[in-house]
Amino acid sequence: MKTILVDDELWSMLQFRIMCEDRPEIELVGEFESSEEALRYAGEHPVDFALLDIEMPGMNGLELARRLRELHPGVIIVFLTGHKRYLEDFIGMKADYYVLKPYTVEDVRDLLDRVKLLSGRLQKRVRFQTFGPFIMYVDGVPYPFQREKPKELLALLVDKRGAPLTAREAMEIIWPEKDRSDTSLYRMTMGRLREELKKAGVADIVKSSAGGKYLDTSLVECDLYRLLRDRNWKEYSGEYMSSYSWGENTLADLELLYQERSGMR
Repeated sequence: MKTILVDDELWSMLQFRIMCEDRPEIELVGEFESSEEALRYAGEHPVDFALLDIEMPGMNGLELARRLRELHPGVIIVFLTGHKRYLEDFIGMKADYYVLKPYTVEDVRDLLDRVKLLSGRLQKRVRFQTFGPFIMYVDGVPYPFQREKPKELLALLVDKRGAPLTAREAMEIIWPEKDRSDTSLYRMTMGRLREELKKAGVADIVKSSAGGKYLDTSLVECDLYRLLRDRNWKEYSGEYMSSYSWGENTLADLELLYQERSGMR
């Protein structure tokens, strides 16, 4: 878990840093004495776990937590405080845990044990590769689709990023030579896709709404989603959904973002 500590008391950060050194699941990526510095970092980097002092100069820990959740909705938030009067704020903020000062080594050990359990919600069984050829990984292993069209239909749902896909839209994109008013081919392919996902044990990632089928993005990891969320271009290869011509539209958008990031525009 990529972890940040935010506390204006250096001894407090030192104690947690020492405790974290024996926890391989915790990667300490930043220590900050001000909420503003921490927020600037979180705006440019992924953060999984934030340990926040409440009483900070300037922006307090409660406001920082709210803004961190806007940037990273799944971040684990733990507060440090010397006052129980903040209990209602913890509840309203939906914080994961809090530790009262002064705390002991046992308190810190208990906190880190709880955080390890909470980190299970960050682990997702399905991961998509979209830079280059499209691949679905289930539990770290590439899934071998039996047919190409169900795989392409899933890739299109990934490209939609959680927006609903209608039958007519799918017909126009995947089968442009067919009569898009006849959606039987789409329905058959969607049925086969559901069979594949059920076989893989991940049928819940594709859901239905009044607007059409959609991918539940909260249940999956994806290189495209990480790039758009964190603006980290290390995984970007200059290719996107290379097997599908319809991916060129998203690729063009990515190239524009990349040029802007590089100061070329």
